[in-house]
Amino acid sequence: MIYFLFGKQELMIRTHLKKLVKERLPIVDDFAYVRFSGRETLIQTVVAECALIPLGYDRKMVVVEDAYFLSGSKTKEKNDKDQDFSVFVRYLKQPNEQTDLVLTLAEPSFDAKSEYGKIIKDQANVVELTDIDERTWPEYVRRYFTKKDVRIDNNAVTELVARCQGDATLFVQEANKLMLASAHVTLEDVKTLVTRPLEENTFALSNALVNGRLDEALAIFRDLKTFNEEPVTLINLLAKQFRLMLKIYYLALEGLSLEAIAKRLNVHEYRVKLAINKQRTFNDERLNRILEELYRLDLNIKSGQVDRFYGFELFIVNFNETSLF
Repeated sequence: MIYFLFGKQELMIRTHLKKLVKERLPIVDDFAYVRFSGRETLIQTVVAECALIPLGYDRKMVVVEDAYFLSGSKTKEKNDKDQDFSVFVRYLKQPNEQTDLVLTLAEPSFDAKSEYGKIIKDQANVVELTDIDERTWPEYVRRYFTKKDVRIDNNAVTELVARCQGDATLFVQEANKLMLASAHVTLEDVKTLVTRPLEENTFALSNALVNGRLDEALAIFRDLKTFNEEPVTLINLLAKQFRLMLKIYYLALEGLSLEAIAKRLNVHEYRVKLAINKQRTFNDERLNRILEELYRLDLNIKSGQVDRFYGFELFIVNFNETSLF
């Protein structure tokens, strides 16, 4: 049998693979279960292993993790020139009945137009592991903690979902950390133990700047500094936030609604609303000035003309003056 497991969440792929192994293999050892990395192993080696008769067992399983050659985004790999996919195509057409070949890909879609992609789509057991949608995440979190006999407050669930940003693997890591600390997880536990995503911190930083709360912006930056976040990275992310504000400004001038702008830019309506509310004080001229200042700061840091931490703090302290004149 040939199986193809794909989806955005690696954790779900691993969970389904574990279930598949349990269903198909009575005994799991180095002879019955062979695992390869798709990026590091030639496909000919995989096919050769699949063709070998299992010794002492009725069936064996060969797993190819990260089957990049099935990806829709064609990235070049160092061993591409040595790959012989014609061997792979022949095997797919006539697989060894005593071997289960399992291919995995942590991407939301795959290339079903390549020669081997077409065969897999038509003949393999293709399992698309869909992502947890935004509405069901809180319930997923509650169930996970309940299974472990740990209580978690509702506001702690909300904060944990926000900080994990839809990453199931990150959620499990952070949830296990919280459960080690307490049998009753509170909002304060989540705030203390789970790091807020860098992009979310950058959004909070830009929001504090836009609203003139420079002390708060400095506090956020100093917190990030303790986590060894580099000012150059923050500059790039801040520039991204202000470029987004500029795009929203122009789309609003065209008469697009809040919902239409959010859909066009693929961002949450809340961010669009905040930007629109600030259009009187943050017009295109002022936003372009801020972006120019960030570009100049980035250049000065990289050329060694200013210390990166001092330069970034100076940018925050002088933000109102810089963006107004």
